[in-house]
Amino acid sequence: MKPTKPRKFWRWRPRWPSLTIDLNRPEHRRKALFVLLALMVIGSALLIGSYKGYMFTESSEFCGQICHPMKSQFVRYESSQHANVECAKCHIGPGASFFVKSKIDGIRQVYAVLANTYSRPIKSPVHDLRPARETCETCHTPTSFRDNIIKTITHYDSDEANTPVESTLILKMGGWQESTGISQGIHWHITNPIYYIAADEQRQVIMWVGVEQEDGTIKDYFSRDLMNMNRQAFLENAREKGDVRQLDCIDCHNRTAHRIPAPEEVVDQAISDGLISRDLPYIRAKAVEVLKPVYPSDTDAYEAIDGLMDFYRVRYKTVYDKQRAELEEALAQIKEIYAETNFADMQLNWQSNPDNERHTPFPGCFRCHDDKHVSLDVSGNEVDTISIKCNLCHTVPIVGRGDDLLVEAPVIVGSTPDSHADFRWTVEHRTVTEVQKQDCYQCHGQGFCNNGACHNLSHPEDMLYTHPEEYQKSGGQVCYTCHQNNVLCSRCHPAGIIRNP
Repeated sequence: MKPTKPRKFWRWRPRWPSLTIDLNRPEHRRKALFVLLALMVIGSALLIGSYKGYMFTESSEFCGQICHPMKSQFVRYESSQHANVECAKCHIGPGASFFVKSKIDGIRQVYAVLANTYSRPIKSPVHDLRPARETCETCHTPTSFRDNIIKTITHYDSDEANTPVESTLILKMGGWQESTGISQGIHWHITNPIYYIAADEQRQVIMWVGVEQEDGTIKDYFSRDLMNMNRQAFLENAREKGDVRQLDCIDCHNRTAHRIPAPEEVVDQAISDGLISRDLPYIRAKAVEVLKPVYPSDTDAYEAIDGLMDFYRVRYKTVYDKQRAELEEALAQIKEIYAETNFADMQLNWQSNPDNERHTPFPGCFRCHDDKHVSLDVSGNEVDTISIKCNLCHTVPIVGRGDDLLVEAPVIVGSTPDSHADFRWTVEHRTVTEVQKQDCYQCHGQGFCNNGACHNLSHPEDMLYTHPEEYQKSGGQVCYTCHQNNVLCSRCHPAGIIRNP
């Protein structure tokens, strides 16, 4: 018997079934057509599904509701004026490069969520956010001149009666006026190139401001903290590291889509809307008081809010008995306010991310306009400072309180007199004579002087020494209208104010 040779495994080859396609045969044509149609259907489904999936990952709902760390930001986004603008419009951008970058960042963010290493709260500002010229200015046109806006702000005092206080002023929106070549007002900051260096991540401490002149040179304004340092070396080092930033919309409107209002503001709005009854004694003060602290959990916050019932039960028994329904409704509204403005799990509240659009309760405009950023000549002598004149951006507030709410709006006609150029005119005009007042009425009207913010204080000649007593008499309510954020106190008290024992 002849021995068989062992079969070598590596010589084995797969045997493919034979396939014959003959389109001359009707059954083959039908099968080929069916396969082609099936491939087209499957391909279309995959294409549409991929597109829909991509669009969903770019939607605000995906960002804000699927991603846990962003849910708090989504709540504030839905309450903003930009709730109809998709998140991706500002945070990502069009084109393949932004698509790739966003998906790579997305992988990193998914890992941070799975590893529980994401930032609490979400950091602000976003340092790699696209310039406002590519986002905001696709809808807004800050380079065009805007008319002034008359704005009335309603507050409530922290007294027993929750007295209403209305401040009326004119916002000088400004910008570039092509017909006259004049640039002025609030939007002057956008139509004129401005650069700055911040000392902190949230851009609240400004060390240097550079204003581009008509000839292209930069006029330097250094913080007084740099007076004894090598300022040019500081500036050159910052340029090398890329720390010099050009001012754009986002530097002032930095929380425009995720803003959390301060307790005073949101409580005032709730009272104005009738959601919290003004008839409850001290309700404004007590609501602000329980909303201001940072609580370790929502449960602790709600317990503190419920504790207001004890205040009325002890101090205002009649109110507690007869207005119980209004009290319960007010406490429910305060809880709702807390839920919409405080997110304990993300350590996010009204204090977490400063809002630069205003100058209270955060410095905002006063980051630069503090009279402490100095321009020097070649010899090192002070030339000028960044102005702190409030009337560059708005008029002096006309304030009515209680029964005197209705005051004449600050209408301005004609050119501004030279005497009004300096903001000190608001203090010095008290010396005008009766004859001079007639000239004032030609522009302002005779009801203009019904300004409770100014005229219920005497401002004596020795105000430098007596202002603490005046402040104590008024409870700070009137003084705060002009003297916000200690912007004036800090000039004389750079180390802060120490209360007498």
